Amino acid sequence: MISTLYENIPDNIDKRLEESIAKGLSNGTGEAMIFFRADDIGVPGKQFSHLIEIFKNNNMPLCLAVVPTWLTAARFEKLQQLTGKKSSQWCWHQHGWLHQNHEKSGKKQEFGPGRPAKEQLRDLKKGKDRLLGIMGNACSPFFTPPWNRCSIDTLTGLYSLGFQAVSRSHNATPASPPKLPDIQINIDLHTRKEPHAKRCLQNLLNEVTQSISSGRGGIMIHHQRMNQNSYNFLELLLVKINSAPRLHPVTFQELK
Repeated sequence: MISTLYENIPDNIDKRLEESIAKGLSNGTGEAMIFFRADDIGVPGKQFSHLIEIFKNNNMPLCLAVVPTWLTAARFEKLQQLTGKKSSQWCWHQHGWLHQNHEKSGKKQEFGPGRPAKEQLRDLKKGKDRLLGIMGNACSPFFTPPWNRCSIDTLTGLYSLGFQAVSRSHNATPASPPKLPDIQINIDLHTRKEPHAKRCLQNLLNEVTQSISSGRGGIMIHHQRMNQNSYNFLELLLVKINSAPRLHPVTFQELK
């Protein structure tokens, strides 16, 4: 489902986005790091190709959260035909195992409290081994849980398996262990649920300002939920970030 935000982008979006970034910098220290994380990666397609084209054209780094069971050697070869095989622009990393909900009630979670720790650890390791087997050194030791949620058993298991950081939503609980940094996203581009486009846009711009003023903006992308307006907005955002000299685009490697 496409967010209401992208039904019709207002003509003054260029100015409003620029103002939101400037306000965030002035409200904070005057500098901020910013990163992009694209979820649900593994299957080549036109939408993924368009996404990568925009990031390449703007020389913007991108963290790619890959679902292990979706990826095959042939698919990874096709993905790398688009990204290139040795570029530090991309941070390929693990996104769950099956991307399947296991909770019987409440919010969706693949690695939630409804699963035994031993079962979670098994799937975490299977995912890690599969990605390393297909991607080799291209796979970085970071983990994004599906739906941005996981249990304390997940976090403990990640640390025991040698992961260097987890990436979840802003103010996620339970807290991550001190030796496993949580690189949180705080700007949601495509899974927004506001029913009205104007309110949706204002909330997004507020998120941009607040995250930059905190010193770190983490932007979540779901390319399967993008239409042409989404791509146009994303490209504008990348242009504005590149034109702000005190915004520093990074990947997880610089934030761990």
